[in-house]
Amino acid sequence: MIPATFETSGVNAMTDTHHEAVVLRGGTVFEGDGSDGVVRDLRIEGGTISEQREAPGDLVIDVSGRVVTPGLVDLHTHVFAGQDLGVSADEVAFGSGTTTVLDAGSAGAHLIGAFRASTIDRSSVRVRAMLNISSIGTTSIMLGGELLAPWYVSESAAIEAIEANRDFVVGVKVRASGNVGGEHTSAALASARRVADQVGLPLMVHLGPAPAGIDEIADSLRSGDIITHAFTGWPDNRIVDEISGLRTSVRAARERGVLLDVGHGMSGFSLDVARRMLADGEPPDTISTDIHAYSRDSVVDLTTVLSKFLALGMPLPDVLRRASSAPARAIGLDVGTLAPGAAADVAVLERVQEAIDFGDGFGGTVAGSERLRCVMTFSRGRLVHDGRPS
Repeated sequence: MIPATFETSGVNAMTDTHHEAVVLRGGTVFEGDGSDGVVRDLRIEGGTISEQREAPGDLVIDVSGRVVTPGLVDLHTHVFAGQDLGVSADEVAFGSGTTTVLDAGSAGAHLIGAFRASTIDRSSVRVRAMLNISSIGTTSIMLGGELLAPWYVSESAAIEAIEANRDFVVGVKVRASGNVGGEHTSAALASARRVADQVGLPLMVHLGPAPAGIDEIADSLRSGDIITHAFTGWPDNRIVDEISGLRTSVRAARERGVLLDVGHGMSGFSLDVARRMLADGEPPDTISTDIHAYSRDSVVDLTTVLSKFLALGMPLPDVLRRASSAPARAIGLDVGTLAPGAAADVAVLERVQEAIDFGDGFGGTVAGSERLRCVMTFSRGRLVHDGRPS
């Protein structure tokens, strides 16, 4: 691979106040729609993607030999600042080329105001959220699941919280697994279904140990709903059958428009399941991290998770689409694109060629020959991460 020189005309884009526009010159530009990359320049002006060519006075940055992609969208994170599970959105996102994150149910109805104050109002990263059907959210998952006390599941409180916070709440989340809710899991799943229907937003369901079983979960979902941790390796609750492959209920759900999200986390992703799904032509719809305080060391960041799919043989355009335009569409955001006039959320990535072994949460490994590294991230046209050599 040809190394980039990273020469610039003028001073650093983060501090310069004299340049009205930035031109990323000579990179391989991927539109985020699954199409192949094209070597061309990309111009950023006034916080948006410009259709104009380079003009006198523009700051020019040479990114030849690098990948230029829409800012990444992570569909499963936990960024409730100050909560036991939460990590800082600004700290974990920009350094991986991520400009939009979805918090997957850290806050429930009785904590959504605290989530707004600590995270929505203070983050530079674009943050959206799924409201947890439990009013206490994922307050202390290491001590007990939020569904074990059924009195915290209030449909009326959830609906009221969503209606009051529609500027950033984009769906409903339920961690529908036995280690979260025990005997109350199925009832919580049903409550989440009713709330999602009432407010007209998608339902995201966490797949873990039964109950609830994968068939029960899949049968409850509708077009636009999401199964996260879809490629988990829990032996009693996988989306693949040991004999016939993808379970009939999951296949039917996909045909209805239900989305399969990776949600890597500590135990949300199995390389064995991923291999089987890819071999059967059943890739995930979206690739996300489930990064939080306890998974951060194993997940690392979104580019690391994407690199695992490259090691599994998924083409780069497909990998990038599942972390940009696809998750953006899933939650109704007009991001994940480099179309003229779009918000200038842009990531510049390096394909580092090296032998590397990737792991999962179930003891599986895959040998890769490259990894993605974020070189620069622009959010709304502002350079927010600069990993270029000094």
